Amino acid sequence: MPKVSDDYKERKKASLYESALKCFGEKGYQSTTIDDITAHSQTSKGLFYTYFKSKEELYISLMDERTNHTLSRLNESFKTISSAKEKVHELFSLYKKASLTEEWRNFIRVQIEFWVHSPRLERARDVVTSRYEDLYTGMISRIIEDGKAAGEFKQEIHADVVANLFWAFIDGICMHYSVVGENYAYEAHFKATEEMIMNYILIQPEKQKA
Repeated sequence: MPKVSDDYKERKKASLYESALKCFGEKGYQSTTIDDITAHSQTSKGLFYTYFKSKEELYISLMDERTNHTLSRLNESFKTISSAKEKVHELFSLYKKASLTEEWRNFIRVQIEFWVHSPRLERARDVVTSRYEDLYTGMISRIIEDGKAAGEFKQEIHADVVANLFWAFIDGICMHYSVVGENYAYEAHFKATEEMIMNYILIQPEKQKA
């Protein structure tokens, strides 16, 4: 048997992720079969089971892969940003500047469906709960606390509440776009949401002077 390179393995795995994202986005998790995914990626079931034990494992792995990619981008951006205020702006910028393609809409649908179905899938439920608390709300909470310590944000605001509100707005806007499509004012809604949250958390200039 010829030795298979790591690059080949990664390309095949990436192909399965891409196909799963498209199939899950178009047909939904429950209706999509492993046959659908392997047919779209032009691979075999044998290759599929080389990487994943089940459709559920692929589903979870896909969500982890996308989350890690997004967080890597953010952490790279944050290396050159010291201000908590600018970090919040950067978070909004990541979503505002998203390429409004069918792939993005598919990912939003898959992400939302993952949330909806996770309570029924024990392993997925644990992944969602852990990721939400440690990565998503945890990251925002830390930024808010840093901003309070630096005198950028109001002392009376609760970091966890702001973090949960942030993701509620993000998820809501993305969900509406995934359904309505191009007729939905995606960027305008993000801009308005950013203004509302910044007004809520920022210390106004006159109060800083006082």
